[in-house]
Amino acid sequence: MFDMFNRIQTRIFAFFVILLIAIQAISFAITFYANKRLEQQQLANQLSIAELVFKSEYDNRNYYLTAFAETAAKDFGLKEVFIDDDRRSFLVALNNHRKRINADLAIAVDKQGTVIGELVLAPTGSERGKVKVGSEQGKPFRYQLGSQLDDNNPLYRLDDQVYQLKFAPITSGAANIIGWLGFGYIIGDELTHSLSQQTGLNTGFMLVDENEVKHVINATDNGLSSSDSQVLNDYILHGTQHHDYLLWQAFIGDVNDSQLHAFMYLGRSDVLASSQKQWLQQLVLILLMLPMSLMLAYIIARGVTKPITQLITQARFIAKGNYHSKVEVGSSSEMQALAQEFTEMQQAILSRENKIAFQAFHDPLTNLGNKNELERVTQSWFAEKAPLALCQINIRRMTEVNGTLGHDVGDKMIEEVGRRLSSFSSIDLVCRLNGDEFIIAIKQSETKHVRSLISQIQHVIEAEYCYQDISLHLQLTIGVSFVHYPCDLEMLLRQADTALQYAKKHRLDVQVYHQQIDVNSVDRLQLINELKPAIANNELVLYYQPKLNLASNKVTHVEALVRWQHPDRGMIPPDTFIPIAEQMGQMNALTHWVIHSALAQYVAWQKQGIELSIAINISAENLKDMAFCDYVLEMINQHNVAIDALTFEITEDAVVADPENAIKQLSALKQHGLKLSIDDYGTGYSSLAQLKQLPVDELKIDKSFVQNLMINNDDQIIVESTLQLAHNLGLQVVAEGIENQATLNWLTDRGCEMGQGFYLSKPVSADALISWLSQSQYQAVATNTVVKLK
Repeated sequence: MFDMFNRIQTRIFAFFVILLIAIQAISFAITFYANKRLEQQQLANQLSIAELVFKSEYDNRNYYLTAFAETAAKDFGLKEVFIDDDRRSFLVALNNHRKRINADLAIAVDKQGTVIGELVLAPTGSERGKVKVGSEQGKPFRYQLGSQLDDNNPLYRLDDQVYQLKFAPITSGAANIIGWLGFGYIIGDELTHSLSQQTGLNTGFMLVDENEVKHVINATDNGLSSSDSQVLNDYILHGTQHHDYLLWQAFIGDVNDSQLHAFMYLGRSDVLASSQKQWLQQLVLILLMLPMSLMLAYIIARGVTKPITQLITQARFIAKGNYHSKVEVGSSSEMQALAQEFTEMQQAILSRENKIAFQAFHDPLTNLGNKNELERVTQSWFAEKAPLALCQINIRRMTEVNGTLGHDVGDKMIEEVGRRLSSFSSIDLVCRLNGDEFIIAIKQSETKHVRSLISQIQHVIEAEYCYQDISLHLQLTIGVSFVHYPCDLEMLLRQADTALQYAKKHRLDVQVYHQQIDVNSVDRLQLINELKPAIANNELVLYYQPKLNLASNKVTHVEALVRWQHPDRGMIPPDTFIPIAEQMGQMNALTHWVIHSALAQYVAWQKQGIELSIAINISAENLKDMAFCDYVLEMINQHNVAIDALTFEITEDAVVADPENAIKQLSALKQHGLKLSIDDYGTGYSSLAQLKQLPVDELKIDKSFVQNLMINNDDQIIVESTLQLAHNLGLQVVAEGIENQATLNWLTDRGCEMGQGFYLSKPVSADALISWLSQSQYQAVATNTVVKLK
């Protein structure tokens, strides 16, 4: 019996041992593969979050440099020493600004393109941290002002170092650029260490020239090992992945003749070190459990299988990314220890991912969500096509606060606005986009509800805010857009930004988006793309309106107006495409076309026995072109016409924009014998002092003063005073907008030289003009033609 018991006990023990070994093996295998899947997910998350952190860090530096350069460029003291040409004082002032943001590089370039100030913070060697004058001091700057300096690429190489550099213009007056001011951070230790601390990956930058690595910037404290260097070279140059490394790279921009790439890397074993350590600990615990289980087989056989099953289930649960549950697998000390290790492992992973994810989806200053958070939260709203309103909010006068009180006070203002916005329970989401701009999202919104909420926001935000005994008045400008499906977040953000910019331009507190304020509509975009080829393809035409010599009652002048004969849209008025030409830098090309076409028409009319002198309206952009005068003289010689065949007209506003340069250019034209005229006189902002300095021969009274002349006494006083002023200055006068015989007679009695308007004739084509002249009671040989770009 005892032997039988022993045999049964042995058989039970052997069966239990086999069962236990099988269960342990199965548990090990399932847990192993679950951990493998968990490791793959961890690697993917690491790369994704690292990329977001890099872009956020790099873009923040760009924005900060741009904002500070613009602020420093407006500093009156800096401008004063810049203009006085006191180089020593200027370098001291420049260094003071550099120290405010601890910039590694500060550059000042004068209007002639010479580097008049360059301060460099020594990055290495015995002089590390000391400021010295850069090697380009006093030399011509390598880029052309106003072109490459405006490029989105902020990279700049100096003395074997690469800087993240941003410029801002130093202006005098309304828009007179007297120089440029730039600040830069070195792409080196500070940036790579910051990125490494946030991502846990080794970070660096690599210069590539003609498919060959030229220089590696601060990859690690001890430099790259040969194996790491080879793996990174193959990955960046050829896109070759390596199984033993976690790799990421991005093209940053061109640096002279090289390309700068950012990279992050880490050995997979290092990334998964904690996971592997936990795995080894789990394996040791399993091995310890095996002999203990064998010793207590008869007592704990049934109790072991249940905790193992729970552990397998928990491992599968964790492998799916669920880190919030607590691992509980029974009462035995071994299983509890294993469960504790699992719990600590998942909590460590969760803590690290939460920290990185928070940085990727939140603004570091206010802890509010950023654009990534806005996209994540609203994704489901757009999927379910829910009603939604976005309000883009701008804090007014932030530039003045930063420049006067410092960026610390500005940051406190931004934090305070964020807190006040977050206090509204009816706002579904508050995010900070960048700088002084916020976004609030309101779901299930109605127009009436949104307007009421905006009024409450303005009331709460504009309450007085005191910081360190400084009383600040917070004011907002708000652009609102309501979703109209089909729509996505980018479209809604663009509409809110359009409304905000419109509100800023027109000094409004709130503006709701509608298509009429959207200057970037599809139709306008198409016209922008089509204008340049339209000029080249001669789709423009000139229309002519006769002008009457009031003394002789004969037509002696003709005004020509430019039109766009679009092949699909028909005739497009100048008010539509002239602003596009100004915005897209096509005014010189448009004026050149008008000059060439008008001179060709002049020659054609000469062959018909009609002598026409041509006056061409020129813009402020033409006066900025130093080669404009030479081009005009070349065209006159090419068409073989007399110099007095041309008259140039310019509006008051174009002169006021830059009076010094305008007077200089107009004087140069006058010296060559060209007749000059002030167009639309009375609607601009020119002073009598400026009028006296302008080398003009003629004033054209704007039609707004002439159309109601017979019923408005104020208009009569203005016109009569203008006539007396012009005649006293030796100028002729042309009155626009004559629409009846009484106005014509009134102007004739007061000595006005010429007049035009719909009463005489509307603008007509060149052939129709000749026909009209032959049939008109005012028929005479025309002596002048005025070409207007409007």
